[in-house]
Amino acid sequence: MSNLNSVFDIFRGWPDSSALEASFDPDTGTTLPEGTLVQVATRELLPAKVLRIVDSSLVTAPTLLVADRGKSYVVAGLGGAWSTFAIGDIVEWDGTAWNQIVAAVEAEVPDGTRVVVVEASAAGAFSGHEEKVLQYTKKAITLVQVVGGYVNCVAGDIGKPVVGTGSEDTGNLLSYNNDTRTWIVDPDSPADVFAPGDTLAITGGTGAGVVDTATPAGASWTAVVPISGNRIKINGTDSIYEGKYYDYTGTHPGGAWYKAARQMEAPALLQALTSGVVASVVKPHAWIVIQGNDQYDSRFVNRVTCLKCASGAVLKVATTIADTLVPGDLVCANAGALQKLTSGGGMEWPLGQVLLSNGTAGATGWVVIATY
Repeated sequence: MSNLNSVFDIFRGWPDSSALEASFDPDTGTTLPEGTLVQVATRELLPAKVLRIVDSSLVTAPTLLVADRGKSYVVAGLGGAWSTFAIGDIVEWDGTAWNQIVAAVEAEVPDGTRVVVVEASAAGAFSGHEEKVLQYTKKAITLVQVVGGYVNCVAGDIGKPVVGTGSEDTGNLLSYNNDTRTWIVDPDSPADVFAPGDTLAITGGTGAGVVDTATPAGASWTAVVPISGNRIKINGTDSIYEGKYYDYTGTHPGGAWYKAARQMEAPALLQALTSGVVASVVKPHAWIVIQGNDQYDSRFVNRVTCLKCASGAVLKVATTIADTLVPGDLVCANAGALQKLTSGGGMEWPLGQVLLSNGTAGATGWVVIATY
């Protein structure tokens, strides 16, 4: 196969396991011209527990109708029909009754819980976040300790109980920094805030010290603003939406989230490839663009066609740094462009090895690489 009018060329046969050619949408707002190295990603977001959360501030259950089926709330008080639940539960109205979808932990929503906000009239912590995806981060206490008497924590201390003698407050150790003598503690209850002068010990652990400052950080909901084409699965146990997938579009008349037609197929997109930082343990799967979304015609609008750079493919690729590349050099990708892989350069996975270079800098430069 040869694309003779392109900066991309296959000189030898098909890539390993045959040539896999595909067309996908580009990542939102990006231009991926011919010759760009890319990777296939997904628009599917991490799952959420409920699809239509309304309010986090009500202390008494609202009176809802059958038409309100699917609305959910964070329980802030046990008035009315919420008397059998607990503060911090997430409950959902099924049209006739309330159901617990998420059980509270220590009188608050569990850390990391994700929800989709109702399409209109959200209140409490959700006000102004209609149709967004929000994730909960629970309260935490930052304890900085004095130098004298400090005993370093060890990895095994994480998750163990922390006791402050003096205030008698308690919690669990989330993280630590021995250099700054700082512990982050998950309090057992909202009243557990610790105090300067507390003597700290870790039950069954190693770390110890005396509190210099204790700084509480309030709980927060962090918003993920969806884009058209995002998909999300609702996985809250007993939710009327449990196990269903929903697609996002800002123009759908019934609200921006609506049920996906193909529930098990996450929509794909193409992103400019970065080979990965040194800490990465996942090999990227590289593709090369052979028709970019800047090459529009009446039948090919805002799509990108690419070919997989599987093992055995030999590619001719345009690069502005051909003057710095010689046969034998390993190359990686950064923001979609070829880059020489150097020790300590921040990249880990080579995409291939240079076989030939025209040695020219700028727009007319090219190299031939054998891909891995």
